[in-house]
Amino acid sequence: MRALFFLRYSHDQASSRVRGLYITEELKRRGIGCKIIYGYDKKMYLSFLSGLITYDIVYFQKRYSKNDIRLNRIARVVGKKTVFDMDDAPSEVNLNPGVEEQAGQMMKYSSAVIVGSHKLRDFAQNFNNHVYIIPTSINLNYYKPKKETKNHVLMLGWIGNGIAYKKDLLMLIRPIEAIGEKYNIKLAIIGALEQEEIHQGFGKMKNVVVKIIDSINWADPTAVPSAISDFDVGLYPLLDNKYNQYKCGFKALEYMAMEIPVVASPVGENRIIVENGKNGFLASNEKEWEEKLSYLIENGSVRKRMGKMGRENIKKNYSLEICVSKLIKVFEEI
Repeated sequence: MRALFFLRYSHDQASSRVRGLYITEELKRRGIGCKIIYGYDKKMYLSFLSGLITYDIVYFQKRYSKNDIRLNRIARVVGKKTVFDMDDAPSEVNLNPGVEEQAGQMMKYSSAVIVGSHKLRDFAQNFNNHVYIIPTSINLNYYKPKKETKNHVLMLGWIGNGIAYKKDLLMLIRPIEAIGEKYNIKLAIIGALEQEEIHQGFGKMKNVVVKIIDSINWADPTAVPSAISDFDVGLYPLLDNKYNQYKCGFKALEYMAMEIPVVASPVGENRIIVENGKNGFLASNEKEWEEKLSYLIENGSVRKRMGKMGRENIKKNYSLEICVSKLIKVFEEI
């Protein structure tokens, strides 16, 4: 069995790195031949067409342009099996019906559809009868939890794409300012990407020491684990809108992999990943954010317990090995 992975982005973008590069590395270790191509230039399309000769399965990772639809149909005509993988809302933050229609066509022509959340599964089942949930996986070889030191200033932390998440992030300003009036804490925002709203909003916070980092070397697989290793609590705020309802919860998974207790909005796949009160907390409004964070700040033993349970959740349900085994079964079925 040989699979051609046609990625939307290069390895410096999270979705293609985690749902493409890392997946193919594990597949190769298991004896499955893989090739990765990405981009939108003519050379790339020629590479794709030549790859149809030697590969049995074509894996489209979050690609649903009109050209991708044509390539999918060509692959099926010449007898190849195709898989369409989606881990985000079909289109950008401002959902576009035309783009959703293109994603629907991509799913219609594919042999199978793989999605990262239950909400995406519900959407995909409108177009294809062979839909499988495979979460965005965590390569635990890169995520080495760091022991919490005693008598240090607790750090609340967030990491991600500041351009895409800035509106979600800003909901935390008031509850964290309120917490800063009660406790000695620090806040880290990693991935602000020079967004003025983030720098101004969090830079002016009172009673909280704030560290804002615009970017890290995202292509380095150890960069994110290293960047969040000093977090005592991981933050995952999401506004409850249509776009975010498709979110697959990867940020929560990364925190859990590092044994960092997470407080998240009950939006999208967070409702599945975070078992409220067990491996983290769900917070629906500013009052709940303040209450849940305050509780974790005051209770070190709870932070430690939740962190351990979060890591166990990753091992059992979201590790690279678990998810690749699921993918191989999909390949075999089609």
